[in-house]
Amino acid sequence: MRNILLINLSPRTQGTSSLLLQKCADYLTARGHHTELLHLYPSLKDKVQLMQAVNAADTLILGGPCYVNTYPAETLTLLEELSAHKAVLHGQSLYGIIQGGMPYAHTHESGLALLEIFGLKCNIKYRGGFVMGLGAMLNGQPLEKLLNGKTVIRQFHIFAEHISRDENTPKEDYLKAQFHVPVIIYRIMAAGMNRWMKKDLKKRGIDINQKSPYLLED
Repeated sequence: MRNILLINLSPRTQGTSSLLLQKCADYLTARGHHTELLHLYPSLKDKVQLMQAVNAADTLILGGPCYVNTYPAETLTLLEELSAHKAVLHGQSLYGIIQGGMPYAHTHESGLALLEIFGLKCNIKYRGGFVMGLGAMLNGQPLEKLLNGKTVIRQFHIFAEHISRDENTPKEDYLKAQFHVPVIIYRIMAAGMNRWMKKDLKKRGIDINQKSPYLLED
């Protein structure tokens, strides 16, 4: 049995990220491990207790949404705090879970790369992660609601089993869970999203035809 600490990096305590972490915790608890799930944002108010929880863990699982290509900003606060208190890092295994609205895994993988770099610098063993697309569509509902829900559940269980055995989890596991959008549907979705964004900008009084300020010469 190992002590496994799961940290929800999302500001939401009942969203998709929390759902995935709880599902992972349930799987690991059923296999005899002790699990604890903490929510990062309220936990930062008591950093001493947070550091104690990290120190007591054999395995760390960090999970959250993908905001602009990586985890939410407070994730960096957590990693900086851990870097400043390296005594609580003693070779634990580290896994990451990241989910986002886009269906393709590569749009969210930079979050896992962040954790991998952190592991290399801070004396912990990064063992891989799991990427799930369409998380915004799910919005905290059961995984069965996803268009590819059965596949995601199967591959997520494989990922959790790797954690249970304290072994590396290959990238191929989550790539097999990736939802492949037909090109024609992808174009329709992109066109619809562009129309929605333009409508929203106009509502806010922004001229969508103005030249980007980033392209203006000094």
